[in-house]
Amino acid sequence: MIDKSFYYGQQGDCFQKLDKHFEEIRHEYLSQPNKVFLSPEDFSNSVRGESQDYTDEDFFYEGDTERKGDYVQGEWKALGIGSAEHEAQSFNDYPMLYSILRKFPYKTNLAIMTVGPDTKIGNHRDSEGGWRYQMCIDDGGGDQSGMYYKDVETKEKKLHIWKTGDAFVFQPDLQLHNGYNNNPGERITLLIDFYKEKAYTKEAFEKYYQHYSDEFGGLENLVKAYEVRKQQT
Repeated sequence: MIDKSFYYGQQGDCFQKLDKHFEEIRHEYLSQPNKVFLSPEDFSNSVRGESQDYTDEDFFYEGDTERKGDYVQGEWKALGIGSAEHEAQSFNDYPMLYSILRKFPYKTNLAIMTVGPDTKIGNHRDSEGGWRYQMCIDDGGGDQSGMYYKDVETKEKKLHIWKTGDAFVFQPDLQLHNGYNNNPGERITLLIDFYKEKAYTKEAFEKYYQHYSDEFGGLENLVKAYEVRKQQT
C-alpha cells in the first residue's frame, strides 16, 4: 500500500481504481499474445552499462558509492505503452488499464517492466524528476525479488520486497536504487512516472517539457511525437 498522501484528487482516484481492478489489469498483460518490448537501445542506452562493469563489490551500495550509468546482469525489459516510438505497445491492447490511466493527470511515462530470473540491476538514479509508482503484476513466485533504495531524509539503505498486487512509490532521481530478482519466474511491474498532483508546479512542467524538447530535437518534433501518440490512443 502506498502512502495515503498520494490518494489525492484525480490521481488518488486512479490509484484506487488500479488497486480495485488489479486482477483485470494483470489478466490483460498475461493474456496479451503480442507483447511489444522496446529495444535495449531505446529503453536503456542512457542508463545501462556493459555487463563487465558489474561486480559483487559494487552491488547493494557497498561503500555507499555511486558509479556512472547502470549495469545489468541478466534480463531487464520495458514494454512502453502509448509511446510515440514505433515499437511501443498500443493502449488498445490494455483497455482496462487505458480506461484508468487516460484520466491520470501529470503522468510523464508509462511502461510495464520485466526483470528475468537471476537478474541484478546496479546502482543508479534516473535523470527525470517527479515520482515513480510501481505496481507488481507478478512477483515471479517467491520472496526473492526486491529493490534496494536510499531514504531521502535519513540516507539509510532500505529494501522493498516485491509481492504480487503490492504498490510502491519513490523518487527515482533523488533516491539511489538498484534491483534484483532471484525468483524462478519473471518479476513484472506496471510503472507510472508522474508529478504529484498536490505539489504540481508550472516550473516543474516547463522543465520536463524542455527536457523532452531537447530529446526529440526541437519543439516541432516533440509536437509531432505527441500527435502520433494521440492517434495511437
